[in-house]
Amino acid sequence: MAAVATGAGLALLLVGGCGGSSGYGNATSSAASSSAPSSLPTGLPTGLPTALPTGLPGGEQVTNGADALKEPNVPAGFPIPPGAKVNGGTSGNSQSTVALTGVSDTAVANFYRTALPAAGYTITSDNQIPGLATAIGFRGHGVTGNIDAAGVGTSNGAILTFRKQ
Repeated sequence: MAAVATGAGLALLLVGGCGGSSGYGNATSSAASSSAPSSLPTGLPTGLPTALPTGLPGGEQVTNGADALKEPNVPAGFPIPPGAKVNGGTSGNSQSTVALTGVSDTAVANFYRTALPAAGYTITSDNQIPGLATAIGFRGHGVTGNIDAAGVGTSNGAILTFRKQ
């Protein structure tokens, strides 16, 4: 009986300690409300750039759209597959890169296998996994280069790389 009475007394003590003015129950937090900021900034910074840079940290230049075909290492009149869209490119030192979209890797491979020799280029390598990826190496007109194309579903793209010889 003494154990039951002691247990009941302990339970009352614990329950009684959960409320009241012990600081644990219904206490208000004046410390939290006084340390919170009273006002937040309402204006945006004014020193943000208004245009995208045309150069990269390594000195490479970025070109948008069909102007990428005018990069210094891209030979004039380099053939582009029908239906391909020139998205842009980069140039730095003796290398330029042009990005194309809208043409499957198989169409890219078929086009360049005939267009490169007809335009005075020599194909130095030709690797393809039909419907997935194509890699064609070439040289001529003072450059060596690669044509790398890939397609997954309806997303098709090609990267043309040109290096001065």
